[in-house]
Amino acid sequence: MDNVKQQVLKMIENSKNEIITRVQEIVRYPSVTGEEKDAQAYVSRMLKELSFYVDIWEPTMDEMEINPDFLAARDHFDGSPNVVGVLKGKGGGKSILLNGHVDVVPEGDNDWDDSPWSGKLEDGKIYGRGASDMKGGIIANIMAVKAIIASGIKLKGDVIIESVIGEETGGGGTLSAISRGYKANGAIVSEPTDLQVCPVSMGAMWFRITVKGLAAHAGTSYLGINAISKASKIIQKLDEFEARRVKLKKHELYQHMAVPFAVNIGTIKGGVFPTSVPDEVIIEGRMGVSPDEEIREARKDLEDAVYEVSEKDNWLKEHMPKIEWYGFCISSGGVDRDHAIVKAINDNYKYVKGSEPVVVGTPWGTDAGALNRYGNTPTVIFGPGPGETAHKANEYVEVEKLMEATKVIACTILDWCGYEQ
Repeated sequence: MDNVKQQVLKMIENSKNEIITRVQEIVRYPSVTGEEKDAQAYVSRMLKELSFYVDIWEPTMDEMEINPDFLAARDHFDGSPNVVGVLKGKGGGKSILLNGHVDVVPEGDNDWDDSPWSGKLEDGKIYGRGASDMKGGIIANIMAVKAIIASGIKLKGDVIIESVIGEETGGGGTLSAISRGYKANGAIVSEPTDLQVCPVSMGAMWFRITVKGLAAHAGTSYLGINAISKASKIIQKLDEFEARRVKLKKHELYQHMAVPFAVNIGTIKGGVFPTSVPDEVIIEGRMGVSPDEEIREARKDLEDAVYEVSEKDNWLKEHMPKIEWYGFCISSGGVDRDHAIVKAINDNYKYVKGSEPVVVGTPWGTDAGALNRYGNTPTVIFGPGPGETAHKANEYVEVEKLMEATKVIACTILDWCGYEQ
């Protein structure tokens, strides 16, 4: 086995320039939501070059119904295809699924030193929107398998490589792939974990709270009800609610985070004129969900907190705030840290790096939740990073960690699927 792994690792090392070029090329496709088609065509070409069977389709809303908590952020997926490649094994081995999302968040304001789509290589880093989150991971998945094929090794188990859309808006692409039948004995989601091994990922969802007031002229404000003042009570309660969750929602793989399942208020909209009493405020935010927590349970807890404070205010009690869950809901989930797929990653991390991996939970939601909950596919999250550059200006992936992730994934495939030379 060591000789075979060393052969594959050497092949990956010899492919370093290609790996860098591939990441640069895919970053140059601006695959924001609704514009993933060109990047997916690039992935499709790579898979076909490796003799994968390639399935390309546009997801449909009915395919998301396997997750009763899914919330659609868009009306359709026209022009946003999923790409899945299947490399059939010789038989007698376990199948593995390698998942990554090609969609990226918008590039944002003009804080970039270069074009967000430059793919610039500088000081051992490849820059561009999606370089870390998570096109680097997609290329690591493909190039890991390419090194195995180029080494003349025939895998016993099947390999499924998924390049999905919609992760940044709730995971519709992976739900669609599950509904289409793509499952395996184990899976790796190559999100930017910075080479940390993550057996669990949290969930996340968006909420909207509408607080009503009564309009009046500022000079006779006593004739109105200030919706901003009333909303401040809701905000204070949400802060208290988050602090209570910190104490109650403990998880062994989130001890490194001060507030792992945060309740974040992202926007507040209210008022139309300085001399008018505002009659409506809309609060929007994001709530994190523990891997041990059900979405509906978490929703009820937040709703109860809002209703509790509202019951103590005469106006709010008669005009109860409206709570909506909208736009984004990605499931939490995971496997035990001693699961075979986690052990396979851990062992090969040690083989490649010569040290013990850090095992933690992800600080954000991933498609691993859906694969675990609805795909019956035990899934671990592991990939290059750094994750802290995701969604920021000057996002980058480090070449060294990109190479190491590719090597660990390749060695894990060998152990998991089995092989013949």
